[in-house]
Amino acid sequence: MGLAALLLVRSAVVFLGVEVGAGVLLHVTQNVWLTLLVYPGLYVLAFLLLALMVPGMEEPEGWAVVATIVVPVAALVVMHLTISGLDQRALHADGRVERATVTRVYWVDQGADPPTHVADLDDPSGRPLPGVVTGDGLKAGQTITVTVDPHGKIPVLLGTPSTGSGKFRVAAITAGVEILSLALAAYQGVTYRPATKTTDKPKRTRKPKDVPA
Repeated sequence: MGLAALLLVRSAVVFLGVEVGAGVLLHVTQNVWLTLLVYPGLYVLAFLLLALMVPGMEEPEGWAVVATIVVPVAALVVMHLTISGLDQRALHADGRVERATVTRVYWVDQGADPPTHVADLDDPSGRPLPGVVTGDGLKAGQTITVTVDPHGKIPVLLGTPSTGSGKFRVAAITAGVEILSLALAAYQGVTYRPATKTTDKPKRTRKPKDVPA
């Protein structure tokens, strides 16, 4: 039990540190190409860390199978919610709320995912705003309220931002589910002992043959 608790603490610290750290990095850099690189990289890293830090992952069974599904998905969710929450908090603190005009509405192909409905915007002076906003129901010529990052790093947000607390709350719940699956997988890996087959059979004693005198 003590070994399972030690493995859980070590695994939870490393996993959550990597996920939250990746989210903070993407919030600071606001680099699209880095985001596209980190997402699949974090997914692969979650599998590798899981195999290294949780016992019994050579041939996953029971809770280990659950962990192989929950941990990588939770890693992506925690990272995404971290960067989204930090973006909202920054816009809430320093963003500039203004009216903008929708100049063009179109669909963006997302590959296997459904296409996204996006729109280009102009500020009140007629200058294009950086980036696009996502939202159904937008029409060209429509005037909407947006929040703009004065530094030009965070994409334009449709409407007014919250403090990001809702994003962080969901991230914490997701992290709790991840830690629970890690705990169960670690406990199972430490306590599980494969049954050993007994192949030794009692030896037969041969009766001594009568030797003629």
